[in-house]
Amino acid sequence: MCTLIALHACHPEVPLAVAANRDEWLARPSAGFAVRRTAGRVILAPSDLRAGGTWLGLNDAGVFVGLTNRPGSLDESRRSRGLLVLSLLGAGSAAEAAEELGRLPDAAYNGFNLFVADRKDAAVAVYEDSVAITECAPGVHVVGNADPNDRAVPKVRRNLEAATRVAAGPPDEWLERLSKICCAHEGEPPYGATCVHADGYGTRSSTLLRLGGDGGGELRHAAGAPCETEYKDLSAFLGALRIDADEPEARMAEIR
Repeated sequence: MCTLIALHACHPEVPLAVAANRDEWLARPSAGFAVRRTAGRVILAPSDLRAGGTWLGLNDAGVFVGLTNRPGSLDESRRSRGLLVLSLLGAGSAAEAAEELGRLPDAAYNGFNLFVADRKDAAVAVYEDSVAITECAPGVHVVGNADPNDRAVPKVRRNLEAATRVAAGPPDEWLERLSKICCAHEGEPPYGATCVHADGYGTRSSTLLRLGGDGGGELRHAAGAPCETEYKDLSAFLGALRIDADEPEARMAEIR
């Protein structure tokens, strides 16, 4: 996933809203959102069928985790970054997940940026052979493949400015307006655009999430490039995270 936009504590009624485009090789197999268990928690996340992890997810404690890769050579002997996302979705809070991130060993993963948040706190981690964690102040944050919120990167600056305008508007319009950012082809093609189209590579999916202060929320997902794929309302899946389900798979079947 190459672009993650977060509106953290921008409105008292909406502690967190996220828009995330996943950029990946088109041939890499994946599965859509499903409710399952990990580390003793019920989580909602898509799945990378090659390495077994995921690039984003939400758990029953209201903890959101999203990861983007940093550029650089890949060491295939290192642990999958997607498995780290699954591990962090076992946390009971964003603060607990940030503490777990702080204990990561050096040279265990290839480079990544990772955003973790709940309705109270948010933090972003940068990992390049070692981890550096920054607490996120209330406001708009953009996490891509470069340093988070780096305005020297045109794509990051453009998305920060656009998302800041969204945050200034009515919260009930946020997801619709964030979806327009996810569909945008502005910037030097192909990778300078938020919605990427390259040879055999590009924006594979797009996810919109809103968590309300009252415990409710909204989830939309486009299972393809959002400029040409309709967002489907998956908000019913969020209900599976708010119940003490002994069999979340059965609840998932009901939702389908």
